[in-house]
Amino acid sequence: MRERTARPLSSADVGDRLRAQFGDDILGVEDEFGHTAVTVAPGRYEELARFLRDDPEFALDFFDFTGGVDLGDQGFQVITHLYSTVHNHHVRMKVPLEHEDPRCRTLSGVYRGAEWHERETWELFGVVFEDHPHLVKLLLPEPFEGHPLRKDFELMSRVAKPWPGAVEGEEEEEEE
Repeated sequence: MRERTARPLSSADVGDRLRAQFGDDILGVEDEFGHTAVTVAPGRYEELARFLRDDPEFALDFFDFTGGVDLGDQGFQVITHLYSTVHNHHVRMKVPLEHEDPRCRTLSGVYRGAEWHERETWELFGVVFEDHPHLVKLLLPEPFEGHPLRKDFELMSRVAKPWPGAVEGEEEEEEE
């Protein structure tokens, strides 16, 4: 069993170390509520995840989740949260994707737990995870079309359609 170190890495330390390794492909580093959030170029997403898992200073050995965010005209963002059980620090990876045909590499070869999360993100947002071993629907029925968490998804509750009851404008007469 591994022992925890005394102090987790600060966001500034994480940023410095990742920029030294990945250069300009690290698009941003921020502290978000005590967790480091690293924005990475899509082409380096899988490589960054593997580095964060394997490098002893990071040792991010616990995959927590992957999800998506629809940023409207700015595209999509895939967010993956990792945790180190050794050092007790968190890193959230963010990957910006194009609005048209959003794609990024799967992390299922790095973290097996990513498979289900990526399936859910694909199903609900339409983000394709390249080389995913089994990208099929997880939550919605097979005949369902579309991606319901996209901002441009037309919700049935927003579609104006006639009520199957009385004609609009007519009032029912009360019986006496």
